[in-house]
Amino acid sequence: MIKRVFWVALGAATGVVVVNRAAKAVKKLAPGSLADSAGAVPGRLAAAWQDFTEEVRSAAAEREFELYRTLAVDTAEHDK
Repeated sequence: MIKRVFWVALGAATGVVVVNRAAKAVKKLAPGSLADSAGAVPGRLAAAWQDFTEEVRSAAAEREFELYRTLAVDTAEHDK
């Protein structure tokens, strides 16, 4: 009988710990808290996003230049 009570108590305690950790993980990964954490960690998320957008813009500009050169399009005519 004592073994059963022990295992039930152990199972209940494990369940409580698992539910609490899962709730913390869900709260931490919620969109609102991710935005808040960007302010707490000095702009890490914002800086990563800015780096990504700069890389995309740079790659797009390079590709556009390659296409203009390949098609022999005068960029002065295109800017008009």
